[in-house]
Amino acid sequence: MLSGDFDNLQAFLLRLNESCLLMARHGETDWNAGNLIQGQQDRPLSPLGYQQRKDLFYMLLDVPIVHIYTSQLQRAIETARPISEEKQITLQSFQALNEAKLGVFEGEHKVYFADAYSKQIYTDFLRDEVNIALPGGGENLKMVYERIKSDVDQIVNEIADSGHSLVVTHRNVSKMIIKHLLDLSFAEGFGLEHKNDWLYIFGAESRQLFVTDIPSPGNKIRIQVGIKAEID
Repeated sequence: MLSGDFDNLQAFLLRLNESCLLMARHGETDWNAGNLIQGQQDRPLSPLGYQQRKDLFYMLLDVPIVHIYTSQLQRAIETARPISEEKQITLQSFQALNEAKLGVFEGEHKVYFADAYSKQIYTDFLRDEVNIALPGGGENLKMVYERIKSDVDQIVNEIADSGHSLVVTHRNVSKMIIKHLLDLSFAEGFGLEHKNDWLYIFGAESRQLFVTDIPSPGNKIRIQVGIKAEID
């Protein structure tokens, strides 16, 4: 069985027996903790984000990773940096993997808006992030998809030739990466979730997707097949 409890991630990967793309989201940032709209603002990790970074580090410590890819934003780079230094793997940072731009709304509180007009604009955006872009240079998910797909193809091709690779990106970028890998509709891609303490695993040969939460060091992992809204 390829779902269920495993002692660690490497035990699962040995059972799966194929090269994989390991997809992590950056650790929580100060603006995530403050419930602020972040977009491409280059914010640092929060104390919880550093804990999540450590948990990811120990989860990946025994995994033979050959490439590490990140966005160019510090929250993704800092999440990946310890494992890259431990394994002496140079980070490859792509602008295309940066989070979606959210325009003039970056820095606004997600609940307590400065005015009723702004609240309505943001509410409309949340109803249809696939097609609606926020004013001031924002991106919708279709725009994000167009800029990430060629780099994702390159990354997956390299995995097939070399071995396990890690990519550390962002919530909306991860949605579009998984949409592309599984050939999902935009509605399906929009509907999936990627929390800061989840790891998605994509088999480059079988084209299967798995997901697990990232436990504290020394704990077992529980692998689930496919996309899940929540981890049991």
